[in-house]
Amino acid sequence: MFKKIKFGQAQPVDHVDQTVIGESAVVMGNIVSQDMVQLKGHVVGNIDVNGSPNAQLSVLSRAHVEGDISAQKAVVDGVVTGNIASTGRVELHSGAKVKGNISYATMAIEHGAKLYGMMSSNESVRDGETN
Repeated sequence: MFKKIKFGQAQPVDHVDQTVIGESAVVMGNIVSQDMVQLKGHVVGNIDVNGSPNAQLSVLSRAHVEGDISAQKAVVDGVVTGNIASTGRVELHSGAKVKGNISYATMAIEHGAKLYGMMSSNESVRDGETN
């Protein structure tokens, strides 16, 4: 009835398009995708990764984002200076350093991750409840 997913383990999927932004790349502007985005470099701008069941943003260990992130699933092991809004899961791995607020449906935080901001569950909003 329930699937057990280990922390940091991706679910098996069929062919999925993936965008990789290399370690030496610097992107000045916004990124919008409906598939998987793997960030190894530096982005100055907002990132929107939503729209398909496979939509996921991975901010890897040497990556840096200066802007807000909106993603169905966000996996962070690098630096994010901005807010993270997710309709699904947010994972902060041990190398993560987030300076901003996080809204999420489910959350996982590995020992060593740093968050300078507030976390809030958006589950009540998703279920149609209000205060």
